Amino acid sequence: MGEIITNISETFDSKRVYFYECDYKNRLKLSEILKLSAELAGHDYTEKGLSHEFLWENGMVFLVSKVSFHIFEYPKNQDKLLSSTWEKGKRGAMFLRGFEIRGAGGGRKYVEGTAGWVLVNPKTRHIIKPKNFPYNMPQIMDRECKALDIGKISSKNLNVLGKREVRLSDLDGNGHVYNGNYADMAVDVISQQLFEQNVENFRINFISEAILGDIIDIYGEIEENKVILIGKICDKPCFETEIIFRRK
Repeated sequence: MGEIITNISETFDSKRVYFYECDYKNRLKLSEILKLSAELAGHDYTEKGLSHEFLWENGMVFLVSKVSFHIFEYPKNQDKLLSSTWEKGKRGAMFLRGFEIRGAGGGRKYVEGTAGWVLVNPKTRHIIKPKNFPYNMPQIMDRECKALDIGKISSKNLNVLGKREVRLSDLDGNGHVYNGNYADMAVDVISQQLFEQNVENFRINFISEAILGDIIDIYGEIEENKVILIGKICDKPCFETEIIFRRK
């Protein structure tokens, strides 16, 4: 991350895209977009006095639950970016958060999206409803977003596409698979021909945690320009994602 700047309702970060964050077509990976948005959300909470450590000490922790983003154009190696995030209301148990990736100086728009975060007790994993969150966060409610609505992703025509064992390098500081790594697992089971197409919309829902040694069975349905992938551990859903490719 680069220089973090926060105004009353929005947090900004400047960064350069590095070679190792891109795929072999020189596109910023989907997993890196997820990582960038999640890290910036953490900075936003920290800058507003709600760091992970503070929340943990008070029996709370934010976990990302659902993410949806629309790609206008892929950032590429050495592009300079200005990313931003903001609170955009609540839905059920979720705190909604918007994010955007532009060129440095507020130039061309690369990506925009919405994420749903849930607040849980770190010991019991019980959800804490937004109405019981004792801190007020400034909101930006009126920004339009081309990303698909976050919600359930399902299919009745799933076939087994592959398996993935959770390895040491998949784990984050909480001891489970880091959210961005699921995007890599997803693209690894589709064909190279499909992978090389440009993604227009990407949605992913994180359902249950995966830990070291878990075997994730990945099921999928592949259409002309859309893929739905469901990861399961012992037949229990772990993650679900939808990838829509831009029509040529």
